[in-house]
Amino acid sequence: MTKKAFCSLAALAICTVGPVLAGETVPHAAIRQNLFTTCTSPSGERWIVGELGRIYSTKDNGQTVQRTDIDTREAFLSIACAPDGTLFVSGQDGMLLRSKDGGANWQTLDTGTDRSLLSVRFADANVGIAIGDFGILIRTGDGGDTWTKIDLPEDIPLPEDIAEIIMPGDILLYGADFPTPTQGWIVGEFGVILTTADAGLTWTAQQSPVETTLFSVSFDDTMRGWAVGIEEVLIHTEDGGLTWNKQRVPPRKGFVLGLYNIDVEGDIGWAVGDSGLLLRSTNGGRTWERVPLPIELAANWLRGIDLNERGEGLIVGGNGTLMVTTGDQFRKLGQ
Repeated sequence: MTKKAFCSLAALAICTVGPVLAGETVPHAAIRQNLFTTCTSPSGERWIVGELGRIYSTKDNGQTVQRTDIDTREAFLSIACAPDGTLFVSGQDGMLLRSKDGGANWQTLDTGTDRSLLSVRFADANVGIAIGDFGILIRTGDGGDTWTKIDLPEDIPLPEDIAEIIMPGDILLYGADFPTPTQGWIVGEFGVILTTADAGLTWTAQQSPVETTLFSVSFDDTMRGWAVGIEEVLIHTEDGGLTWNKQRVPPRKGFVLGLYNIDVEGDIGWAVGDSGLLLRSTNGGRTWERVPLPIELAANWLRGIDLNERGEGLIVGGNGTLMVTTGDQFRKLGQ
């Protein structure tokens, strides 16, 4: 049965949307849409979202892929796999969907905003945040039933010329991570780094070594974290963000590219970016090397990366790109 994906939020705080098509296996060659993010559920099932309302899942690390179609063509920008297995998908105009049954049924949640939600992350089964355009930061403490806007700190350090024209509360927020149920980080425009120690109720600014946009942040534990952004920026902290330092990215000929996402688990780390930019670490993120890609992949941007506790990962990107990593090796799916 087909249902509209977006209900009138003025009428209902939460409304059910039914999938038009759930669990259809699709060949890798049929996945052509741009893919933005991926996450891994507690069961090990991997989930992927992208443009045109695409939701994909795989239970065998990408060997076979199932598609769930919801009756929308809106782009899904981020997906979070909560610790209890609940799925959350965010997108433009304040759109946020939730599935409590492994993607079989979805609900539209009332976020109280029409700003695009670029990233959604959950600290535990109840506490989560969604962030995005013009400093929007919303938080839930009840598993997504209700959402509350959280104000950004007023003392966020900004470049002098930017501070004259942009208020700290208007910056774009791109990436977030919660290594524990209480400690979390957010990164965004102008090198902004925010942290929380109370599960997202309040946030403080940390001193950043860069003034360029940061797209993603990842913490391996409460002390060691990384963030990446435009101009191949890669920064690292060993002390929970008290100090951040730039890490060396091996140079290449041609344009300086953007790094969009990063993840480190144990000794293995991967960072992905524009025009096939792929970085690898085999020493727990202390140093990084460029990984050359075959010509058919080098033109595609790589957007999302998610590693499980064993260091096995899934990379997603433009034109339906799907790559799996095992240790320090990678392979494009469908080949």
